Order: sequence, then C-alpha cells, then structure tokens
Amino acid sequence: MRSLLTFFLQRPMVVTISMLALLLIGFQSLVTSRKEGFPEISLNRIVVRTLYPGASARDVESEVTDLIEEELQEVEGIKEILSYSEENISRIEVRGKEELKPEQFRRLYSDVENAIGRIDDLPDGIRGRPAIDDVTTADIPILEIAYSGSPDALTVYLEGLERRLRRIPGVSGIDIAGLPDEEIHVLIDAALARKHHVDLRMISKALAQRNITGSGGILYNPDEEQKITISQGLASFEEILNTPILGNTDGFDVRLRDVARVERGREDVRLIVRNNGQNGAILSVRKSGQADLLDTVERVHRLLESEELPDGVSQSVLVDQSTLTRDRISLLAGNAAMGFVLVLLVLMYFLDRTTALWTAFGIPVTLLGMIVFLKFNDISINLISLAGFIILIGMLVDDAVVIAEQYRSNRENGMEPREAATQSVTRMFLPVLASSATTMIAFAPLFMIGGFPGAFIWTIPLMIIVGLTISLLESFFFLPVHLAHARQRAPRQNRLMPLLERLYRQSLEFFIRHRYRAMGVFLLMLVTSLVTLRLSVRKDPFPQDAADTFSISITLPAGATIMQAQAEMESLEAILRERIGPDLKGTSIRIGTQIEDSTVDRGAQSNLIVALVYLISYEERDRTAETIMNDLHDPLKDLARKNGMQYALNLKRLGPPMGRAIEIRLLSDDDVSRTTKAREIMTYLESIPGVTHVELDEREGLRETELVLNQGLLSAAGLHNQDILTSLRIALDGTIVSRIRESDMDIRLKLNRRINESGDFIKKIPVINRLGIVVPLERFVTAGEGRSPASITHVNAMRSTTVLGNVDNRIISPTDIMDIVNQKFSRADGVLLEFSGQPVETSLIFAGLSSASVVALIGIYLIIALIFNSYTKPFIILLSLPFMAIGIAFVLISHDVPGSMMVGVAVVGLMGVVVNASIVMVDTILTDTQAATPGEIPGKQIVIEGAVSRLRPIVLTTATTVLGVLPTGYGIGGYDPFLSHMSLVLAYGLGFATIIILIIIPLLFMIGTDIRGMLDRRKRNAFSFLTALFDRKAF
Repeated sequence: MRSLLTFFLQRPMVVTISMLALLLIGFQSLVTSRKEGFPEISLNRIVVRTLYPGASARDVESEVTDLIEEELQEVEGIKEILSYSEENISRIEVRGKEELKPEQFRRLYSDVENAIGRIDDLPDGIRGRPAIDDVTTADIPILEIAYSGSPDALTVYLEGLERRLRRIPGVSGIDIAGLPDEEIHVLIDAALARKHHVDLRMISKALAQRNITGSGGILYNPDEEQKITISQGLASFEEILNTPILGNTDGFDVRLRDVARVERGREDVRLIVRNNGQNGAILSVRKSGQADLLDTVERVHRLLESEELPDGVSQSVLVDQSTLTRDRISLLAGNAAMGFVLVLLVLMYFLDRTTALWTAFGIPVTLLGMIVFLKFNDISINLISLAGFIILIGMLVDDAVVIAEQYRSNRENGMEPREAATQSVTRMFLPVLASSATTMIAFAPLFMIGGFPGAFIWTIPLMIIVGLTISLLESFFFLPVHLAHARQRAPRQNRLMPLLERLYRQSLEFFIRHRYRAMGVFLLMLVTSLVTLRLSVRKDPFPQDAADTFSISITLPAGATIMQAQAEMESLEAILRERIGPDLKGTSIRIGTQIEDSTVDRGAQSNLIVALVYLISYEERDRTAETIMNDLHDPLKDLARKNGMQYALNLKRLGPPMGRAIEIRLLSDDDVSRTTKAREIMTYLESIPGVTHVELDEREGLRETELVLNQGLLSAAGLHNQDILTSLRIALDGTIVSRIRESDMDIRLKLNRRINESGDFIKKIPVINRLGIVVPLERFVTAGEGRSPASITHVNAMRSTTVLGNVDNRIISPTDIMDIVNQKFSRADGVLLEFSGQPVETSLIFAGLSSASVVALIGIYLIIALIFNSYTKPFIILLSLPFMAIGIAFVLISHDVPGSMMVGVAVVGLMGVVVNASIVMVDTILTDTQAATPGEIPGKQIVIEGAVSRLRPIVLTTATTVLGVLPTGYGIGGYDPFLSHMSLVLAYGLGFATIIILIIIPLLFMIGTDIRGMLDRRKRNAFSFLTALFDRKAF
C-alpha cells in the first residue's frame, strides 16, 4: 500500500494522464451507452396463441386449450399456466419459475415448443399452427401513435409508413391495430345457389382447387431435361367469377358469377379503434433489445416530421417512452450538478479552496468511471441504474473528506506535503476501508431479492459497489497526489467549526453527566418512531404519483351492437374532455376487447370496451392520475345508470408488472359453486371501506342459438356433422378459401350479409345431399336458446373465476385485504382460493428487503469485528443503528411518503452509511485510549476529546451526503417519486441518525465504563470478602 502510494507521489504525471483518460472514455461512453426508460427484463413468460375462426369459447376450450394444457403438464420449470378461451382464439400464458436463469428459460421455451409440436389432433379449422412468443419488457412499444381518418386513406398511408419505419435501425417491429387486412369477399346468394343445385361446400372446394401452383415432375428428353409445372392462380375479380362450380357432359354450366358477386372488403376482426373521438388505428413501434431508446425514437420522430399526411388523416403521439428516459437523465444531470455545487460549497467553507476542489473532483471522476463500467458490461442507462448514481452523489466524497481532513491536520502539525499525504492514507486506511465496505455490504444483500422486483433493481447495489470501489481508489491514490503537489495556501481559519466543537463538547459533558436519563429519552423516541412506522405508514411498493395513463374497462349489456357501443363511447369521450380538461393528452378506445395491450388487433364481443386515457406529464399538471380517476366516478356512475353498463377504472402502473390491487382466484370445475363463492366474496369486498371497482373477470356472452342435429336424417342424406358445421361457418363468419398472390389478399367465402342478418337464415342455407339434391338446412336441425360465456379462464388446467378490484391505500392496503379474505373465506366449500397481484408481490418484496436487512446487519458486524479484532466492540456501533428509525419516521410522516421498495432500498443502504461515522469515532476513541493508558477502559475526558476530534469529518461527510441527495428529494432539478422518496429517506435518516450518534456513541462508551467498573467493584468486594473470611478462619 505504502509503496504503491509512494510510486504515484513520485510520478504525478501518471495520475494526471490516468484521470484524463478516464474522463475522456467516460464522456465517450456516456454518449454511446444504451439508454432506456426501465431495464429490459425477461418476465419468464411464454404466450401461446391459437386462432380458431368461428369457434365459440366452449369449442375453443375443449378442442384447443385443453389439448395444449394437457401436453404442457409434463414440462418442467413451469410455475403456473393461465389460459383464456374466447370466441375465435385461445390464449395460454405459461409462467416460468421466477428463479429461472436465462439459459434455463430458453430450455423451458424449447420444451414448450416441442410439447405443442407433438399435438397432432388439433382441429382442422384453426388458422395455421399455435403461435409461441416469449414475453420481455422489450415487447412494450416505445411509441404509440394514434391515427384517425377513413379506412381506405389510412390503409394506403400506414402500409407505406410501416415499410419506411421498418428500415430504421433499432426498430424491431411495427404493429397496427384497428385497421383490418383487406380481403376479397365472395358473397353467395342462397336463393341462386339452391336454383343451380350448388351449396357452400361445393363453392368452397371449387375456389380452393382453382387456385393452384405446383410441379408435375421432370420430363427427360434426349436433348435436355424440362420441369413441368402448373400455375393456375386467381389474379382478378373476373377470374374469380369465372370459376366453374358444376358441369355436365356438354361443359360447365354453373360458374361462380351465377350464384355470387365479388367485392373488396375487410376482415371482420371484431375490433373498432377510436382515437380522440374519431375512428382510426393505433401504430405501435417496438425496438430491438440492444437498440438505444433515445436514438431509435429520435429517428422515428425525424421520419414522422418529414411525412406529409393525406387529406382527412390526423396523427398524435400518445405514448413516447423516450420522454421518461430524457426526463430522468435531465433530472440526474440537474440534481447532480446542484448536489456537486452544494458539496463543493460545504467543503470550501470547512476546508481550504485547493483541498475542497480536489476532494469534490472525485464526484465526476467516479460517476464517469461508473458509466464506463456500464458501457463495457452492456448495462443500459435507465431509471434504476440512475437511482444508484443519485444515492452515491453525496457519498462519493465521504472517503475523500476523511483523507483530506487528515491531510490538512497533518500539514497544520508541520508535516511536509508528501509525508502528510502518506501518513493520512496509512492512518485512515482501515477506518475508510471499513466505512466503504460496510456500505457495500449493506447494499449487497439486495441481490438476494428474487422475482421480477429483484430483476428490476439489481443494478442499484451493483452501481453502489462499483462507485464506492472507484471512489476508494481515487481517495487512496489520486487525491493524495493532487494534494501533495498542489500549490499550498495558508489554511483559512473557520469560525464555525471551533464554535461547533465548543458547543458539542459542552453538550457531551451535559449528556454524559445525565447519561441514563438521556438514554431513556432516546429510547422513548425510538419506540415512538417504531410504533409510528408500524401503524401510520402505508405500503406501496412502487408509488404512482407520476403515472400518466389509466384505463376504463366497460361492459355493455350482452348483445350490444357496434353502433350502440360507438354511440355510448361518444358520451364517454365528452365526459373525459369535460372532467379532465387541459390535463388530457388523448384517448384511445377499443370496442370489442378489454385487453389494454395496444398491439392486440382482434376483439371478441362488441359489448366489451376498454378506454385508455393519456394525461400530460406529471410536472405539467396539478392532479395525480388517481385524483383524476376519483373525479370521474360520479359522471361515470350516471352514465352507467342510463345505459346499464358496468365499468372499472384501473391505473396503468409504472415499474415492474404487479397486477391489480385485488386479485382473488377461485378454482373449481364446478361452475355453479365457483361463481356463487366468487359473488359472495365480491359482495363482502364491496362492504369494506376503501375498496372500489370490485368485479369478476367473467363476462356474459352473446345470446346463443343452439342447433341440435338429427343424426338419422343426416345419415339418410349421406351427410355428416362436419358438413353442417362447415356450411354454418361459411354462411356466418365466412371462411378463407384461397388467396390472390399478386396482391397478397385472402378470398373469403360467405353468405350475402342481407341474408345473414335475416331471422330465418337457417332455412336459406343450401345443403346438397349425396344424390345432388338441395335440402334445406332446417330439415336436419332443431333450435334452442341459451347463453355462451364470453371467455373461459383456466389456472393450471382448472376453470377459474377471479375477483378483481382497486383499493385506496390511504384507507386500507392490498395486503390487509388479502389477510381479511383469507381468514374469512379460507374454507371455500370445495373451491380452491388463491391470491395473486399486488398483495402477493408486495409481501415478497418486503420479505426480501427484511432478509436483506438481516444479512446486511450480519455482514456489517463481521467487517467491524475483523477491523477492531473484537467480538464485543462492534456492538457499540451496531446499537446506534436502530436510532435512524427516528429520522425515517419523521420524513415518511411529515412528507406523506409511503413505504415503498425504493424506500426499503434506502433503509437497507442507510445501515451501511450510518455506521461510517460511528466507525471513525469509535476507532479514534479506542486509539486514544490505548495511547493514553494501554489496556484500560476509556475515561470521560478521552471519550469527549476523541468524539470532538472527529466532529469535523463527521459533519463534513454527513453534510455532503445529505446535500448531495436533497435536490433530488425535493425535485429541484426535476421530480420523480421513486428517486425523490428514496433520497428524502437517505437525507433525513442520515441527518437524524448522525446527530443522535454524536451523542449515543459517547454515552454507550460511558455506560460501558460504568458496567465494567461495577463488575470490577463486585469482583474486588468478593475477593475482599473471601480474603477476610480466610484470615478469620486462619486466626
């Protein structure tokens, strides 16, 4: 250590060049590092989608979902399987175990793929094969752009725009919702079909066989070989209409034009998108995982600015993820600059100008060194990694302050610059190393937090450890060289420090004189603070003050038409414009689905609606999103009473996926028992104050006409069940029978819509029997009435119903709701009860933080024990830790800050920061004691003088740390609730704890002295008694 420092002291140019190189590489890394809003994490989820056109929810469940779930039961590494069987589509979400590493998840994905590939009895009616995708945060669109206009104008423009966007570097995908693909519709006239003795199956077969391309083989000639091919494609309406359907010996006498007409149309995806009050489409842009968010979005914006919109088409950007990232980087830069200035001013006040400048210079050096580390380890600059920078801004000079203060003391005692620099490092090496090590150890257990929250915040402890390591190296090797070779100035007398030392000495004498009463007061303050924290602080893992989006899920009466839904949405849009006013950025309403994902391009039922409401940024408005949601309750209730709709508001939360505040699953294949119990729980929850928008995830489906087939008549006519089902699907939803290759458009065959809409459509569907005779469909069926569910949900292959709801955290927490329901409905009469969503994730988060705190405490003890070579001395330091709860309770209550994950991170980190001052003070007192009376216990005067001698570095390190984070805490350079709450806890927790530690540590020393003295007196009294007794007996 000494030899290495001597090497640098003799060669200051090495230090200067190294520092300049680090600064240059740091600036270059800052420019080129990848930037994103939140870190990209794998959610360990796999989604399997299967399209089954024309199938009901029950058919999708039995014919698709059940088969896939059965095959997935054998796959290892799965935590749970959720499935949603809806009309036309099966969606299965495979959730892997949270502890899976990336390579294990890739194996799971491969196993799921193989399992689904083994299924060979899926119905012929599904479109293609099941689509399998893994889910990461990179799948979240970086831009969502709303377009309004006529479908034809939007189709031409957006198809071209999509091609241009895909050519932009960094763009991985484009999704367009609300603009169905164009199709060729062949509309069959049922009356004409019966007249010409053809049915829908014959026409479907004729069109499919008409459009064919293939090879017949190779013809071998003596001169050459020739390949024989057939290319008989459909290229125009005329060719489609000329398709022969039925012929005789004289030639084909029935062609498609005889029974149908052809027109352009669009696929019926059962989804209507309304943007800002007009029908339109949503274009979502996704970036590749390694692309820079800011650069990619900037390129997209440049392209959009250069575009000329067609007449009648409007455009607005509803979501821009780069805004969050830019704001956070700006926040870091602004608050870091302010923190740096404040730290510099404090140092210049207490130290001379040269010492202060070189001490503060460690901040930019360390921050740029951390950015270099991020760049070379391919870690992005994001909100979470920036949190590590914010925490460190004030701490970075702590080590340097101790070294610089010791150097100044050595110089004041007459040492030469190099000797003073060497002695300051060697004398303070262990205390400084211990201080940094305890902080590192305090943050290191955060790596233990599992699940998505752990994957979300792991860069915070990494940044702390890397930053402190760089700071240590800079303090031990760079700073002493700069100080030793800087132009020396006569130290300026500071009037405040002697005054503080005098007041501190007088205060210590008073408190030591009344040490037991003082300790009692401090203990009372501690107990009061702990009780307050327990009873008065609400828990919210990720506060949503800055949230800028919420949704309104709406369910109209079953059977509501698209036209009715659009009329109701016009009323809703008027309410939103009136109640939200200038805080409203825009709206996007999807009729046909309640899935909030902007990339969803298919709906289910027109009575299901989700309205996404986008607000301007938090800094530009006075109300939070939750306040605005509360303001909408009354007008939405009035609208619901008028049209019979049901609604629920849901905040779109920032941070990792946490689910809803209330998510109670009831599992049973007995539909009656499950639904009854779900409604019972729903009714109970509605009676609890603070619980709002309780609903079930079950939705009533459309009115269903159930056809019962007469098997005897079918057999006599030479027909099968599948023949009838095929005819019905062609007649109602239509079926894709072929494709025009040149224009890449599907050809869909279906009955003329006018026939479809009539009440007696069943009678008019022609069916040909085995003798070629047209038989009316009604001959084979009898009709009944019923209702079909809109969706059937499974959890691990069992049917489930989920009770959903929101809570007001100021009244009751999600975890309290979970405990209450679990206690009251633990026995659910054969129905299995499970919890998910926010209460489960919250419990896991705070359990992880508690475990991290215990591990941190053990680690801190071990380090201090090794440094002092004692099992008992660390307890003097550790006993001061609980008193930081006084400052934490003060800031949480006075600033109305909830107990969040970032607050928990700050508390765990505080354990390491708070002991730093204690270590330096205890080391000085013990060293002075050994120097004065080796082996003796510290006396009152030694304790006081040792404590007073460490006042200046303790005040300096505390002041620099507190002032470094306060700008972020109060949002002076930009506000973010995650970082603000964390910074406030760090500032007040450390400030209060330091003030108390300055008193508590000397008191503990003196109380320890009292206890040891009492024990010694007892030993002496016992020895005297035995001696006297022995002498008496001898006498």
